[in-house]
Amino acid sequence: MSDFRVNPAPQNDAPGAMLGRVIVSMVLFLGGLVLIGIGATADPAIAPFVFTGGILATCLAFGLPMIGASKG
Repeated sequence: MSDFRVNPAPQNDAPGAMLGRVIVSMVLFLGGLVLIGIGATADPAIAPFVFTGGILATCLAFGLPMIGASKG
């Protein structure tokens, strides 16, 4: 028989911090989608900036949960 064991994942964050990070990520994602939509129909002078802000907010929403993640 093999002596295979799985090491438990370390718990670095408190559950409240993880829940807060998920909620902030969801708000950033939805806000980013709204900004993308507004940027698509906004005044042509500000549309590129609003659209780019929406893209950045959406990217940040995907990157925020990865804080503290480690390979291994």
